Amino acid sequence: MIRSEMKQKLIEAARTDERIVGLIDYGSGNQGRDDQWSDIDVDLFIRDADFEAFERIWKSWAAQFGNLLLAYKGEVGHPWTVYEAVPVPLRVDFDFHRESEIEQMLSWPYSPKSLELMVWYDDSGGRITACAQQLVGQSLHPRDIATTFERVSGDFWYYVLFVFSKWKRGQGWLARQTFHFVVMNNLLALLRLEADALENWQGSISPWNIEHTLSPARLAQLESCIPAAGIASLKQSLVAAAQIGYDSCKQIASRHGWEWPQVLAEQTLAVISE
Repeated sequence: MIRSEMKQKLIEAARTDERIVGLIDYGSGNQGRDDQWSDIDVDLFIRDADFEAFERIWKSWAAQFGNLLLAYKGEVGHPWTVYEAVPVPLRVDFDFHRESEIEQMLSWPYSPKSLELMVWYDDSGGRITACAQQLVGQSLHPRDIATTFERVSGDFWYYVLFVFSKWKRGQGWLARQTFHFVVMNNLLALLRLEADALENWQGSISPWNIEHTLSPARLAQLESCIPAAGIASLKQSLVAAAQIGYDSCKQIASRHGWEWPQVLAEQTLAVISE
């Protein structure tokens, strides 16, 4: 209900604001996967002549939609906001684009379930709707699976060594951060490749839907990668992740007849397991 009310407020504001020529949902809502815990992701297309001025006052514009608890430009480079709501404050992520950039939509990694779910408002002479129509149901599989595997497996083994080296040097927090955000990210990507779970690859991060993608056996193995308290447990988790990564790389490469850094992987496992 809260999300529906916010959506309606945004649409009504666009209809009465000559600066805004379009609104589209670029998040889970355009695939019909949103629920009470979801944020709202909305692209706004602004007339070129008004764009720079609109960006300067976007916080006051956003304040009309409710009690604005947070409004700032996040690390991704576009505005993030949080509004007072129940059962949890509502996150609304805005991304502003010039009207002249509408056709760039065709290169965005979106695959809406329907035109109606994606396009909320179109005052662009139909250009937004025409572009969105071409995105409906498009494949978000990796463009080149072999190249993707080469990159993901390369990153995985490179950063396994990186983490081990930092751990040995006594840089525990750097080792932990890299393990969680780089090694595990690439491990989950490998497991998605192994499971052939590629349907939303370009539009999601590696942990996306992982609980409903992997086999129970693989999920149980992942549990062994969670470090316990204390820096010493990081090594055990790293070894567990490396062993899973080794098995996954071997299976993927064998299935497709691809090369992979097996010698490096075996030497790395031997070193970090001592």
